[in-house]
Amino acid sequence: MKGNAIQSRHRFSVALLLAAFVLLMSAEYAAAKVNGAIYMYNLSDFTGVIPYNWSALSVDKERNEIYVIYKNEVEVFNEKGMKIYSFGDDENLRGVIADVTVGRDGTIFLLLSEGDIYSVVRCNYRGEPVAPIDFRNFPGQFSKFLPGRIIYRNGDLYLADLVFSKKVVITDSDGVYKDGYELDSILALKDIEGKPGQEKEIAGFSLDRDGNMLFTVPTIFKAFKVSSDRKVQMFGEAGNIPGKFSVVAGITSDDAGNYYVTDTLKSVVMVYDRDFNFIFEFGYRGDQPGNLIAPRNMVVNDGYLYVSQSRKRGVSVYRILQD
Repeated sequence: MKGNAIQSRHRFSVALLLAAFVLLMSAEYAAAKVNGAIYMYNLSDFTGVIPYNWSALSVDKERNEIYVIYKNEVEVFNEKGMKIYSFGDDENLRGVIADVTVGRDGTIFLLLSEGDIYSVVRCNYRGEPVAPIDFRNFPGQFSKFLPGRIIYRNGDLYLADLVFSKKVVITDSDGVYKDGYELDSILALKDIEGKPGQEKEIAGFSLDRDGNMLFTVPTIFKAFKVSSDRKVQMFGEAGNIPGKFSVVAGITSDDAGNYYVTDTLKSVVMVYDRDFNFIFEFGYRGDQPGNLIAPRNMVVNDGYLYVSQSRKRGVSVYRILQD
């Protein structure tokens, strides 16, 4: 009887600790609203700031590293914003490097394109090619597909063709088809009025912490969130005042569920809470540290936001302030 009483008390204590942990995590999630962003530095090497021009970005959250894709090379930066190595000039790689993503175990997946052909090469942690991925079991409607983006998430690869077919395909890490999304239909782009004579091109693409897909479509002044079961939410409206969309580009989110959207024309990053309510914007065109010139791509990692921009202004890094 004494032993049973001790076990009951132990279970009760564990249950209390778990309940307290859940409450703490919920409170942290609910309260983690962004209330500011402080410019910290630009990505650099030992010679100084690297003058990238609209570079593509990726993040390896497991190793706290930022990947920059620029001029057919991939350059890797540590959490201090210093370049630590680069790869991509291997003679065995055929095509132009379009994007890169990193698996949980450090495997690097390199997306390459050559004309209307694409391939994904599995590389080791140093970026040395190991083997191409054999994509298979794609349904017919996804056979004509030219992805320009790739994201690894929980053992799966998300391949996004935002320009030609406007489709996203999910495979496992060995290339076996799992699911596909036809964005024209899912986003109902034909039903949304846009600028006369302009294509409804998709500009931004990323995944939030729950695996929802995020997109921006500049010509209709909208951002979209698409769940795995194809439920669509959208936000944004045209305008030049803070919080309105002019020419939007990149979109990303942090682990607290806040959303970040770049506006290339306004030269700002706009921040929205998890319910798509506008919070504030920062950057603005200028030559001072912290200003932005036509920002485009972004990634978030460990409380920092990385923003690529034009006019050889490189990649600016901001610390995100939260309640």
